[in-house]
Amino acid sequence: MNQEPKIIVTDAPDPEATAFIAENLAIYNESRVGFRDFRPLAILVSDPDTGALIGGLYGRTSLGVMFIDRFFLHEELRGNGLGAHLLAMAEAEGRRRSCTLAGLFTLQFQAPGFYPSGVGTSPPSSTRRRPARRAI
Repeated sequence: MNQEPKIIVTDAPDPEATAFIAENLAIYNESRVGFRDFRPLAILVSDPDTGALIGGLYGRTSLGVMFIDRFFLHEELRGNGLGAHLLAMAEAEGRRRSCTLAGLFTLQFQAPGFYPSGVGTSPPSSTRRRPARRAI
């Protein structure tokens, strides 16, 4: 490559581009650790009468870490222990998959009691990110 690489910033990456990045990172990681164990993880909550999805979480496990990407429950489902139960289920599945660490990022106003370890530094304070991690 004799020329500078072309760099593109986008909010709509081509699925082939994201697949290329994910696959090549997996190949690199596997070359260093000797195995590939990435697996998606989802715990879904549905209405018992209609079967409609009403909440849940999704993320992934890889290389000993469980990471929760998104976690949502309707407000009427909060405050009764359901969220803590879902997190406990995710952590149990993470342990079953040989993970020893769990992590997620949340905003300061989003249920800070679940994983209260650490606060980011990006203003404004109402949207400050909270990196959270703990052994599982």
